[in-house]
Amino acid sequence: MLSQSGAFWPGKERENPEHEWITRQYEASKKLPVRFVLQAGVLEVVNTPLNGPSILMCNRHMRDVLKAKGYEVYCSEIGGGHEPLSWRGGLAEGLIQLLGAKTP
Repeated sequence: MLSQSGAFWPGKERENPEHEWITRQYEASKKLPVRFVLQAGVLEVVNTPLNGPSILMCNRHMRDVLKAKGYEVYCSEIGGGHEPLSWRGGLAEGLIQLLGAKTP
């Protein structure tokens, strides 16, 4: 799974004030044979709607949850914000990480 500036901040519905619903779902579920690449910009630090955590903080939290579950996770923080210019640089690297040989 390749995520660029992943919106992990919403609740189950976008307007639900219980933020990071999807992260809690991964935390509570059994581990699956999935490899993750998470990329977020270091400038993605503003609060999300309903005074939610920033995209950068949510991506860091998701990384920590996935690693604690034993997933293979590649995480990088791009020198930019929430924009295509930041994402295009990470696409090739992310695909290589996903399609490359599994690390021991």
